[in-house]
Amino acid sequence: MEDEPLKAEHAIEEARALLNAAWHTVDEQRHNLLIAWARQVLQPFVDAKHPEAIWVWSSFPEDMTERHTEEEFDRRHRLQIETAAAAGHAGAKFWLACELDEGPTLEKSATLFKEAAELGYPKAKWCHGLNLLSGRGIKQDKDLGMRFILEAGRDKVEGAVEFLAHAYATGSHGLSRDEKESAAWWIKRKDKDL
Repeated sequence: MEDEPLKAEHAIEEARALLNAAWHTVDEQRHNLLIAWARQVLQPFVDAKHPEAIWVWSSFPEDMTERHTEEEFDRRHRLQIETAAAAGHAGAKFWLACELDEGPTLEKSATLFKEAAELGYPKAKWCHGLNLLSGRGIKQDKDLGMRFILEAGRDKVEGAVEFLAHAYATGSHGLSRDEKESAAWWIKRKDKDL
C-alpha cells in the first residue's frame, strides 16, 4: 500500500496534469470535465490541509456552477493562498510576500520572504537577501544578506546572478573586486534555466 506522502505527491502530480490538459483544450465541455476531475483528485488532500494541494487548488479557475463577483473570487483566491502559506508552502509564502511588499505590510512581507527563503525557495532567497542587505522591513544584516544572495545566484535567479556579476566587477557589498568571478557570473546569465 502506498504511503500517505507518496500518495499525496502522485495525486498532486495527477491534478496538475489534468489542470494543464484543461488549459490546452478548446472544447469547453472537456475543459470543465478535466477541472472537475482535478478537483476530485485533490479534494481529500485539500481537506487534510496539505500545503501543496492547497497551493494547486488556488490556481483552479472558478467553478462554473457558482457565479461570484470578481471581488469575491479574488477574496477566495487570496484566502486559499493564505491557507497554503500558513500550512508551510514556500511558493504561497513568496506570493503573499510580493503582494504585501509595501507600506504598512512591509514587515509582514519581509517575514514571509524570510520564511520562504529558509524553506529553500530560490526567488525568496534573492528578495530576503536584498531586504537583509538594506534593512528593508527587517533588521539589517549585510553578511547574511549576501549569503542569501549568493545562494539565489547559485539557484540561477536572474536578478541575483546580475547583482553578483556587478558586485564582483566593482568590489562592492563586501565582495573583493574580481574580474574573473564577475565574468563567470555574467556567463551564467546565458544559461537556459536562468
